[in-house]
Amino acid sequence: MIMDELYTFIGKKSKRYYLWASIAVTQSGKYFYFYHLSRYKNAGALFEFNMNLPTTDKIYCDGCFSYDKIYSSKASMEKSKKTNVIENLNSQIRDKISYLVRRTKAHARSYEWLDNRLAWFFVNKNIGK
Repeated sequence: MIMDELYTFIGKKSKRYYLWASIAVTQSGKYFYFYHLSRYKNAGALFEFNMNLPTTDKIYCDGCFSYDKIYSSKASMEKSKKTNVIENLNSQIRDKISYLVRRTKAHARSYEWLDNRLAWFFVNKNIGK
């Protein structure tokens, strides 16, 4: 499993939200995409996200302190080609969802709209569009 987080805001810049993204890779090499939107970037938010993820032996992630708290010995926090895959996903998300593009007038005005856009994006990624 490969994980990363990125942030955006809803309404105004002081209302920061975090998007936790994950890619589960099957033994045959098929990717399944997951996301979780939370108000905080802490171990509690990551734990909530983890409850909806499949179990895995290894987690590839960046150096965020939350990963170490939740996954401890399972977490590999070093740069590899696996982390490039999740960074590519982050780039696609920012490219396809105007709410997440930096330095633009487009921003999410409500949690529900942002969550709907993310749900459409991840459903389309999982069905192969």
